[in-house]
Amino acid sequence: MRYSNCKEIHHEVKRLVGMSWKFVRGKKHGKLLSPHGTGFLTVPCTPSDCRGYQNFLHDIRRLERMHA
Repeated sequence: MRYSNCKEIHHEVKRLVGMSWKFVRGKKHGKLLSPHGTGFLTVPCTPSDCRGYQNFLHDIRRLERMHA
């Protein structure tokens, strides 16, 4: 399954899915559900921003800090 056209985001989502996160495909974007079930991230299929990957990592860290 291809999560994103951005290879860095694709590999990060693949790693998180291996760590018991859940991926739900939507019409335009996928959702990455945290293993705690209390939050989610929107996965961009084709990020248009040059900082899209860094912003995605920041969102993941922020969601993980909420449960640490």
